[in-house]
Amino acid sequence: MKVSVMRFMLSTVAALAVTGVVSASTDEAKSDVTVLTTETFKEWTAAQDLALIEFYAPWCGHCKTLAPEYEKAATILKDENISLAKVDCTTAQALCEEMEIPGFPTLKVSKNGDFATYNGTRKESGIISYMRKQLLPALSVLDQDSFTTFTKSERVVVVGFVEDVESPEYAELELLAKELRDDMLFGVVKNAEMAKEHGIIGPGVVVYKEFDDGKDVFSGKITADELRNFIKASSVPIFGEITGENYATYAQTGLPFGFAFFDSEEARKELEEQIYPIAKEYKGIISFVLIDANKYSSQADHLNLKHEWPALAIQNQTSLAKFPFPQDKGLTKANVQSFVKDFAEGNLKPSYKSEAIPESNDGNVFVMVTEQFNEVVFDKAKDVLLEFYAPWCGHCKNLAPIYEKLGGILKQNKNLVIAKMDATANDIPSAEPALQVGGFPTIVMVRGEDNAIVEYNGNRSLESLIEFIEENAANSVTYDKDELKSADEEDDEAEEEEEDDKSAPKKVVDQADTEAEIKVDAEADVEQPEDKATHDEL
Repeated sequence: MKVSVMRFMLSTVAALAVTGVVSASTDEAKSDVTVLTTETFKEWTAAQDLALIEFYAPWCGHCKTLAPEYEKAATILKDENISLAKVDCTTAQALCEEMEIPGFPTLKVSKNGDFATYNGTRKESGIISYMRKQLLPALSVLDQDSFTTFTKSERVVVVGFVEDVESPEYAELELLAKELRDDMLFGVVKNAEMAKEHGIIGPGVVVYKEFDDGKDVFSGKITADELRNFIKASSVPIFGEITGENYATYAQTGLPFGFAFFDSEEARKELEEQIYPIAKEYKGIISFVLIDANKYSSQADHLNLKHEWPALAIQNQTSLAKFPFPQDKGLTKANVQSFVKDFAEGNLKPSYKSEAIPESNDGNVFVMVTEQFNEVVFDKAKDVLLEFYAPWCGHCKNLAPIYEKLGGILKQNKNLVIAKMDATANDIPSAEPALQVGGFPTIVMVRGEDNAIVEYNGNRSLESLIEFIEENAANSVTYDKDELKSADEEDDEAEEEEEDDKSAPKKVVDQADTEAEIKVDAEADVEQPEDKATHDEL
């Protein structure tokens, strides 16, 4: 059904484009980005040694934001035999379905007609860096002539010094280079004299970078696992500023964040003075970052901090557990040192935001809050179906009446709880990966007996939800089938009324209103990922 809706909406936009409502840019003829169609796509991609292709829709806001960055990257890369192209999915619908495009924009790397997902950023510098890496081998062999140029070619470059290609160190380095080739450049030196010139005796690895001290020398045993953690920790500054643009770079380290909020240059300098030595001491354990409270105050809300600056909080990236620094204490070096030490040793308790426990909770759907979470969800005597939702989420609003009916139909089952939780007002006090919400709504079943967690991925109908419960619950489930049938008939009638409303005559609107309506409908109806939980503005 979603595909047919997508086809209908894209066809409508395509038709309007022909009549002039959606017009192409007048500068397109001057563009360095090749425009591909269904007819030209296969021949063009097969002819390119290396290319990047954007699949987009004219109404897509993210695509519009990407456009100037993509254009600038295309201009730079065209002289390096790397081509950039784009496909309008409103006119090349069948092609975009064949390429399994999930949303817009989607970027794919093409090498001689073979395609791979693009995993870089949407900024000019990120696109250029990512595509240049695709031209190089995973591990580049360096000599005297190429060494300096290579180590200064990117913000972060990894160089291994080994005896020869048959050595175990080379094998480990090559393995990691292939894994991380999209993230950074890897080089290798096989000349012992060259290694000595750069201060390396025997096998070694150095991360060269444009920040901090300029390089980090690895001193452990050269294995892929040991190197991976070292390289990721070395790829970010000891105490740099985090923004929406570089968030992903920090996140890929996998380390806990130490967010230090400032609202003025004076506060920033104070934090740098007090925290930098601690950040350096705990490098590789915590990624300390400065964050502008004037731009990202909502991140402080997410970390359970008051808007009182400067402020500090640590967050575990895996469990999302939050550890705000007590705001009634001064952010002195001694206080922060003690706080960080307690965190590193596991002596701090996480902070959880929770709504008040409802005075009455006898409805069809149990209203879950953090304070009751572990007690209710992990009660092994009962199966729990739990929906995580956000008040602003459109999908959640559509699900609400169905979920309410579900709770009513199954209410007689005393060993089954149908529950919902506002995940914007309540933290999830569990490190279980299956309970870390990435989008709304998320529905999971926590089984009685063993507390196994199963995520629901079916459609949002009563029948599908009940079938899921019957298949996964530890306890038997009973319900009145006539009541279910009656509820289904009510839903069918509601859908028919909605269709009648859609087919009713509409008032005549001007061209601008028509275009706005089409764009809104298209964005709403095209098959897109669920509403996502975000790191606020980061």
